[in-house]
Amino acid sequence: MHKIKYLSIYNELKKTILDGTYPIQSKLPSKRRLANFYNVSVMTVDNAYQQLIAEGYVISLERKGYYVNDLPEHRFFKTETLILNENNENGNDIKNIQLSNKLTYFPHHIWAKLSRKVLSDDPNMMDFHVDPQGLMGLRVEIKKYLEIYRGIHASIDQIVIGSGSQAMIQLIIAIVGRNYTFVMEEPGFPRLKNIIRLSGMKLLTIEQDDQGIMINKLKRFNPTVLHITPSHQYPTGKVMPVGKRIECLNWSILNNHRYIIEDDYDSEFRYQGQPIPAVQSLDKSSKVIYMNTFSKSLSPALKINYLVLPKTLMNAYQNIKSVMPCSVPIFEQKVLLEFMKEQHFERHLNKVKKIYRKKALYIIEKLKNENLIKISGYETGLHMILSFDSKIEISTLDQTFNQQNMHLKKLNYFYDNEPKECHDYVFEYTSLDDDEITRTVEIIIQALNG
Repeated sequence: MHKIKYLSIYNELKKTILDGTYPIQSKLPSKRRLANFYNVSVMTVDNAYQQLIAEGYVISLERKGYYVNDLPEHRFFKTETLILNENNENGNDIKNIQLSNKLTYFPHHIWAKLSRKVLSDDPNMMDFHVDPQGLMGLRVEIKKYLEIYRGIHASIDQIVIGSGSQAMIQLIIAIVGRNYTFVMEEPGFPRLKNIIRLSGMKLLTIEQDDQGIMINKLKRFNPTVLHITPSHQYPTGKVMPVGKRIECLNWSILNNHRYIIEDDYDSEFRYQGQPIPAVQSLDKSSKVIYMNTFSKSLSPALKINYLVLPKTLMNAYQNIKSVMPCSVPIFEQKVLLEFMKEQHFERHLNKVKKIYRKKALYIIEKLKNENLIKISGYETGLHMILSFDSKIEISTLDQTFNQQNMHLKKLNYFYDNEPKECHDYVFEYTSLDDDEITRTVEIIIQALNG
């Protein structure tokens, strides 16, 4: 068992290094944090790190920690390089490992029970190929879920299951063709930007106003594919109002070759009122490609994503379907099918929403009397924005947060062209336990009053 745990941690860390989640020379999570996260001993994590060091993926610096080694192949995955020195360490040492959900929240016992059931009911499942669009039964359950919770009415044939955002974006590119320009919100997902650029597509970024992406800025571009995160913009946390959503749809119908990718990555987590219906639910012209994932709602280890394709792209998809196989193993799909069919997914969401809401309210309560900080983007999703008053010396604040290994990432990290002055930080609080949140809030208060 010890060997299996150590190998799992080793493989996960190696994967995040190779896919560029951790750029060259960036700091990796400490042994203690990983041990707490995986609920294993520090020695188990140390064994994983020693194997990575032996293979050349990681270097260890005395009294500093573990860092990604300079790997030639790594440059194909991540464009930026962090400069490593004593005064500029990357303090967010748990920032990029895909741990949006604490493993203690994942329903392990239910998943294990369903796994045994699936194997028992169909011991020969591994002998068969899965449909390129994914398991029919799972698509039926996704269809039901989308109708109830996202206001989306689509046929089973419009749903396509795949593994990870990279596979989904590459599928979209294969469907629409390469004679397009992709447009994303600024700021936005750095990794998704890299995926699009590495696919050979032209990518433009458009700044936002208070309600979301500035549609009038799109008018000077050729027909494009517009990627938006309207339910909870990443990373600013803005929720796009219906007026702006209609503007996006109106823009798309002006040309037959324009499409919108609605990335609904954490829409399940709305803590006040009902979830806001998806843009796709307003789409009467078949222009929206809806994209979502189970990585945020269940576990990043699952890597199960799905698309809802508009009817206008179904012929194009059918033409490439045979050469674009489903990348999610049939076993994982069957377990997820049973998980949703028995309503465990709904119960799990209700449980973790209560937990995350409690965390958010605690942070807000503790910081409500601090006049030099504003909190936004907390009503929905898995992170919030902390905006510090311009009176504060930002370099001192940065130094404090870096020295204390804070779980905050500066907002300018998400820009293509970083603003010279930035007082905003992304706080991905849902991945932290209560003690870590308390410690973070205490350091923030000390920094504001120091």
